[in-house]
Amino acid sequence: MKTTRYLLTIKAEERPGLLHLVTGVLNRKLIPIVSLSAAPTDIHDVVLITMEVQASEKALQPLLYKLKNIVEVFAVDAIPYDDALSLRAAYFKMAKSFLESPKLSVLQKYGAVIVQAYPDAILIAKYGSDLAIRALYNDLDGPHLLGFSQTGLITETKLIAHEDIERIIKLAA
Repeated sequence: MKTTRYLLTIKAEERPGLLHLVTGVLNRKLIPIVSLSAAPTDIHDVVLITMEVQASEKALQPLLYKLKNIVEVFAVDAIPYDDALSLRAAYFKMAKSFLESPKLSVLQKYGAVIVQAYPDAILIAKYGSDLAIRALYNDLDGPHLLGFSQTGLITETKLIAHEDIERIIKLAA
């Protein structure tokens, strides 16, 4: 069965155990989570969960139905990953000797910045698409690269759909 990468955005009432409920649904359906990001919003007690998952088209609709049936969930949206406008933040820990390397110019090429200096290392940050981060990683790969980490996807999404407004207003009251 052919699987596709999807980007799920879940808007829900924040409460302890919410992520456990959400990830439990995916685990029971045997749908792998590629990345997950959860953050509070500017609306009191509303959290935005963004997940990148690998699922078949057939498995997607039952999954969305199960997620929407979680009491705290207001809305669940799914779009194919390739249709999403999304970014990641990536961090590269480099040996301080990298500053004297000819490869230093790749920072400007990719719009990456040095965000922290340590006695024997520097931390570089880059925000962008998977493709841009992968290209920078490939250029930085070598003896100077000490570590790498990236965030889950951050995507443009409507925080409030028209049908969610009444429920969110009750929460804020």
